[in-house]
Amino acid sequence: MRYEMVYFDLDNTLLDFSRSEKESLRYVFSRYGLELNNEEVELYTQINKKWWQDFSKGLYSKDHIVIARFKEFLEKIGATNIPVEKISTEYLDKLSQTAYFVPGARQFLEKMKLRNQRMAILTNGVRKVQEARAKILGLQNYVEFIITSEQVQKPKPDPAMFSLAAQLSGVRLDRSVYVGDDPVIDYQASRNAGVDFIIFDPSGANFSNQFPVVKDFDELYAALCL
Repeated sequence: MRYEMVYFDLDNTLLDFSRSEKESLRYVFSRYGLELNNEEVELYTQINKKWWQDFSKGLYSKDHIVIARFKEFLEKIGATNIPVEKISTEYLDKLSQTAYFVPGARQFLEKMKLRNQRMAILTNGVRKVQEARAKILGLQNYVEFIITSEQVQKPKPDPAMFSLAAQLSGVRLDRSVYVGDDPVIDYQASRNAGVDFIIFDPSGANFSNQFPVVKDFDELYAALCL
């Protein structure tokens, strides 16, 4: 294999976060008598994305954004009668129980394991949610550890998670690679850490001369085996 250590982002890289997010959102709101339409779900998705971008910039804590995103969403759909902290907690609980692989991810991990490739996960996501979803899908059978930003008190693109990963793995960062779906945050985190980067982009929306772009796990496997 080309690298001693392969690090992955989790959401929309190995796990289908978009599917889990939509299912969990609709389920929780249905308990309050609200059946969200596609436009409302998309509105929440964009609000959530904005708040996570602010988190990556260090503007707000994770504890703040998991509530603030719902406060903004409830105000915009005119449902301010719903208790924001309660629905935030219920959503995280449901999300923790809702886990799906991105199509092809499990087979890819099996192939990597057969080649004795060392792997781990570095994610900005909420720790209890990420660890619960990873356990449901048995990711512990493939990766050595999962590091979240809560453990190092700094989110990507800060390189703190990579520094801790290098300590845990015993592998130099220049012998490692990071695979993620975000061409800004994931790429910048890799650059800050001195780690090679590959973007996983099934949509085909990204093109760059700065890093390899792969659209599926067959292409990713080939890129890692060069």
